[in-house]
Amino acid sequence: MELATVLDRLAVDTLVTEYARAVAGGDPEACRPLCVPGAVLDDPVLDVREETRGPAVPRQQGQGPRPYQHLIVNRRVAFERRDGEVGDLAVVDADFVTPMRSNGPGRIADTVRGGRYRIRCVRTAEGWRLSEVVAEEVWQGGAPAPGPN
Repeated sequence: MELATVLDRLAVDTLVTEYARAVAGGDPEACRPLCVPGAVLDDPVLDVREETRGPAVPRQQGQGPRPYQHLIVNRRVAFERRDGEVGDLAVVDADFVTPMRSNGPGRIADTVRGGRYRIRCVRTAEGWRLSEVVAEEVWQGGAPAPGPN
């Protein structure tokens, strides 16, 4: 593997890690600097479906901040090749796991969600950026919140 390919792979991996950290913060606006203009984010964990040209559009209103972590794991990166060289497009297929804690009446106290990502990245003058993030939640598990003491 050529050094340039290794460097591109590291840059794309870092971009995906920064996206995971932004999602864990629960703030769609934190994702904006990671994206090209017009990028599409469709992520049930972030509770957003948006194009980055406009404001974030929450999937559900009134959820408020949730303490959780967001792990994007088992990343498989494929680069477009041009004349034997890495091109300007990359596709990342990955899994995610999101352990969460929410407290309140009738809410699930501990939840773990999991699923898959298809992430498209493009090389720009500023480096690699997200052009499309599509997540599919595959499973969810948890325990109901305990009743009043």
